Amino acid sequence: MRVIVLGAGLLGVTTAYYLQQLGHEVIVVDRHATPAAKARGRAVADAAPPQSVPPEAPRARRGNGLWAGLRATVRQGFTRLLDRTSVAPPRSAPIDHLVRLAAYSRKNARALREETGLPQRPRSDGLLTIYTDTRAFEARMAGASRWSELGCEDHLLSADEAVFKEQALAAIRARLAGASFSPEDPARDPAQFAEYLVFLCRAAGVRFMMKHAVVALKERDGRVDHVELLDENGQALLLRGRSYVLALGASSAVHAEHLGIDMPMRFVREYIVTIPVKDPARAPSISLRDRQGRLRISRESDPDGDRLRVCCTVHVNHDEESEPDSDRYDAILRRIELLFPGATDPTRASLDTAMHAVSGNRLPMIGKTRLPNLFLNTAPGTPGWTHAYGAGKSVARIVSGLRPEFDFAFRGL
Repeated sequence: MRVIVLGAGLLGVTTAYYLQQLGHEVIVVDRHATPAAKARGRAVADAAPPQSVPPEAPRARRGNGLWAGLRATVRQGFTRLLDRTSVAPPRSAPIDHLVRLAAYSRKNARALREETGLPQRPRSDGLLTIYTDTRAFEARMAGASRWSELGCEDHLLSADEAVFKEQALAAIRARLAGASFSPEDPARDPAQFAEYLVFLCRAAGVRFMMKHAVVALKERDGRVDHVELLDENGQALLLRGRSYVLALGASSAVHAEHLGIDMPMRFVREYIVTIPVKDPARAPSISLRDRQGRLRISRESDPDGDRLRVCCTVHVNHDEESEPDSDRYDAILRRIELLFPGATDPTRASLDTAMHAVSGNRLPMIGKTRLPNLFLNTAPGTPGWTHAYGAGKSVARIVSGLRPEFDFAFRGL
């Protein structure tokens, strides 16, 4: 069966690999020049054509077009309602589903390395999540057995054990309630994984159509009939397959909405603060997550010296202006100084911000839609690129008419 995967990011490439392993003819379409361009650090250099989007839903027009426009609007609203009724809400908390997905992904990552010779992931010192609120840490301890059953590999640490793991925390030992430690940091550089997986796909016969922008998916007789594309020269073309997988990240929502498929999104602003390290002995050496400050902290090095990269995401309204939030910026600097007094030079800090669309409950959208030959594999806002293993294999099985191998909030199942 010919399956067209729309999107050659990590999710699209991983989906293509597992689809090919199940015997399908796979074509992957993407606007960039290189598969997994963002993960491989080539998205900017690709000079990709602008991402095209489908036209807006028909609106009521004056004169003879009034009723046609109204019918089109009502029809689209009705199909979205049908789509919502086919999507059952998660039977447990979203965090439970994410933990299961992470555990399943780790299992498949190990299997893939053994089967194909995929290089070992770069060495990591792990990820340490620190708690400065006693109640929050007690709640984490109370759920430890449940998390373990779900496949979580984190280890709970006392405050003293956390300081032993990361000496820079000694300055706030009295404030620490405890920590959890993951031996693997899921957010570290995925470039090596992406390079090798693209190689495996090409070696297996997966066809990549790069520098092709997705314009629209067209429905006919209750199925996706074809996808409209623009090549790098602006020439239009049609592409047909038996099944289609939408893996365009947040851009998937625009195409899905045009087909009457509900993909609820909300917006977050990401703050990225870079702070030069003034005293290396006082700065953290491993990746940290500050549970109460909602910060992700990592240390980077280059010939100009060390620096801390601090990230924080907050929910915003979609129409909020994109100006940097000075209050949030100052709060991040104060929190870093509280955690690691004297370690950094805040007078030379810099701020970047970015807006991201994320799924309503932060869960990846994986599974079926109301159109029997259209499937979703998009994970806007999901932390950890390693989830691609579990998401890609699962949607490949769903496309093939097989049941996924673990319990998750799959759409339409």
